[in-house]
Amino acid sequence: MHEDLSILKRLSILLVEDNAIMRKEVSDMLRLFFRDVFIAENGESAFCCYEDEKPDIVLSDIKMPLMDGVTLARKIRQNDFETPIVLLSSYSDQNTLLSSLNTGVNGYLLKPLNLSDMLSLFTKLSKHIILKDPVVTVCNGLLYNMLSEELYKEGEMIHLGKKEKSLLKLFLKHKDSTLSKEEIISSIWPLEEISDSAFKNLLNRLRSKVGFELIVSVKGSGWRLNNWESK
Repeated sequence: MHEDLSILKRLSILLVEDNAIMRKEVSDMLRLFFRDVFIAENGESAFCCYEDEKPDIVLSDIKMPLMDGVTLARKIRQNDFETPIVLLSSYSDQNTLLSSLNTGVNGYLLKPLNLSDMLSLFTKLSKHIILKDPVVTVCNGLLYNMLSEELYKEGEMIHLGKKEKSLLKLFLKHKDSTLSKEEIISSIWPLEEISDSAFKNLLNRLRSKVGFELIVSVKGSGWRLNNWESK
């Protein structure tokens, strides 16, 4: 079970819940197991967050203002048939839940949440996410294993420190975007004040290991991956 839970630490989840108390309790619980937890109060803001952050899993309440969970699932499934969607349901929602099964949801959890049931479902879903494509080609001769978090160049493993791994994963996650200095700092050092020299040192250490031509500066905007290829 411990090995299964370690997979969740590589993943992100979007929690959609309109009840503030429930949202706080569940998000605090999810942060113990997931790498990133994104939060939305209704279906409309959830869909915007889904498009911006591309979470690995969506966990949504059914009854919400502006856009309910079933409508949210349908909207996501218009173009995305891969991201697992799990609905939160109370016993009074059973009829709605049954009618939602044809929207492409991957499961449901009953309120109040049972921790064991929740982790069992998420670990089952996470294995399918990771095993779909555990190895990505970053550029010629440079491979990253998302399961083991190991980087290889021409068959030889490149040692990365903890923050170097976090920074590389951040670039891989946003492979089509330019990341600003502020975005990088808030992700790598969320609770710390970091000097310019510490930021530049981390960036340069990673660039020296993966190649300065891979992570390039975009004048006035930040940094991005260059020459991205998928395996």
